[in-house]
Amino acid sequence: MSTKSKTTNTLKQLDKRLLSEYITALVWSNQGNYLAIVTAAGELALWQQGNLEILTASHDYSLDCVGFSQDGNYLGTAGQEGKVSIWQLGVNSPNFKRITTLDQGNAWIDSLAWHPQKNLLAFAVNRQVQVWDVNQGQVMAELNFADSSVFNIAWHPQGKFLAASGHGRVKIWDIENWSDPPETLELPGSSLDCAWSSHGDYLASGNLDRTISVLHWGNRSHWLIQGFPGKVSKVVWSNTSDPVLAASCQDAVIVWQFNNEIKNWQNRVLQHDQAIQSITFAPNSSLLTSASNDGGIQLWSKANKLTKIVSGKIKFSCLAWNPNGDYLAAGGQNGEVIIWQNSISSSSRGFG
Repeated sequence: MSTKSKTTNTLKQLDKRLLSEYITALVWSNQGNYLAIVTAAGELALWQQGNLEILTASHDYSLDCVGFSQDGNYLGTAGQEGKVSIWQLGVNSPNFKRITTLDQGNAWIDSLAWHPQKNLLAFAVNRQVQVWDVNQGQVMAELNFADSSVFNIAWHPQGKFLAASGHGRVKIWDIENWSDPPETLELPGSSLDCAWSSHGDYLASGNLDRTISVLHWGNRSHWLIQGFPGKVSKVVWSNTSDPVLAASCQDAVIVWQFNNEIKNWQNRVLQHDQAIQSITFAPNSSLLTSASNDGGIQLWSKANKLTKIVSGKIKFSCLAWNPNGDYLAAGGQNGEVIIWQNSISSSSRGFG
């Protein structure tokens, strides 16, 4: 595989900010007008059109996850303190106000996810997943994983199912029948991360035992993909009609695509110099973006490296494209936040 770099000016730096600590997560609203940022010092910041507002100042507990509701009117955060905070956008106002705090005691909460159509917030609390109904102001479901702590949660794109990763399996609940026993994807080890493909046809699990499990949701068949050099810490899908699966493992990203002729998955390896910290696909595209401890961000087109973004010696921790692919945001391990504007259509590049 060639990794020859091409010199391009596809991304132009638009803004750069510095918060006090490691950027643990950042996410755009579905409308693309807000970027929410959380840090290991417990800061919550909102960026909008060049303005940065600090909603929560630095304190003793980290914030580790953040997400917007599908309509952009609500924002959820959680972390080390064991509290889930829900913020609401004011009517005819650009400001978010905290409206609810759900105290989960000493539980360190590092996974939350909003329903893709409704104002339902799911979050992991030790060996349980809770689903909070914002409109009703009450817990809709308490789902016991039982086998271990929950490592990650993911809603089906149509909102009909909720998946949770843990030891030995991924469990999938039907939201119309919360009390029914969940379906399971059985694993030889622990699932560290799970993700649905954009149309919900596949569910992928990145596993501690150096494997990936892929469940074909339509017919319940599944594949176990082996031979990775280390644990598979992250799995993401492209939002395309022919889905591409990317998985991070140590200093490499492995890209998988289903070959209909041989009825199996085929892979390509994209190599970094140091450990991978974040991977994501550009919206409606198979253009892959990855960041590692080598101080750069890579854009990958098919089997080749399209370009490398280098910003001094910044070690990036997380990446996020806005929904239209117009902006790319990256968080750094020393509190840096950089936003680039995209000057080309990402849909014309990628794997295929």
